[in-house]
Amino acid sequence: MENSKTISDYQKWQAIVSCDKNYDGIFYYGVKTTMIFCRPSCKSKTPIQDNVVFFDNAAQAIAEGFRPCKRCRPDKLFFEPELEILNKAIDLFHVTYNKQINLEYASRQLGVSINHLIKIFKQYTGLTPMQYISRVRVDKAKMLLKQEGIGIPEIAYAIGYESLSSFYKCFKDQTGYTPNEYRKHRGDL
Repeated sequence: MENSKTISDYQKWQAIVSCDKNYDGIFYYGVKTTMIFCRPSCKSKTPIQDNVVFFDNAAQAIAEGFRPCKRCRPDKLFFEPELEILNKAIDLFHVTYNKQINLEYASRQLGVSINHLIKIFKQYTGLTPMQYISRVRVDKAKMLLKQEGIGIPEIAYAIGYESLSSFYKCFKDQTGYTPNEYRKHRGDL
């Protein structure tokens, strides 16, 4: 494994220009005009080469008065921006599962495009965001179906379905049972 001292400034610059993740942790770079430091893989706009200074580690950059980039988070030992987006999306969907689904709103909240959000979801969960929300809704419905005194239409509307037939179809597609069958067996299916 190379260290910062064995890599030429030219190689470091090439790593920055190509956003090469292989150099992350080996060196960091700061931009003198903004006083921000980044990982070599940062997707921010490529700075002017004369404004760049190199650091062996994040502590050195901070000691020199630079602050960490909010995009690549060089101050964190491990940073997977896509996993962070996924986790924030999952948190958002668990809070808003019973509202009308609006991926445009969700993607704006997360600072990514709808297509990028869908790509991240598929990559890490195997599901689209809509499929994930449907799964969350059905899981909530299963819990509610085990309780007495709550009608199936009330459950469907409480978990975000505007149509009873949509709820029945989604529930049966995911569980293999209708909500009535599931309730009769109290979820022991």
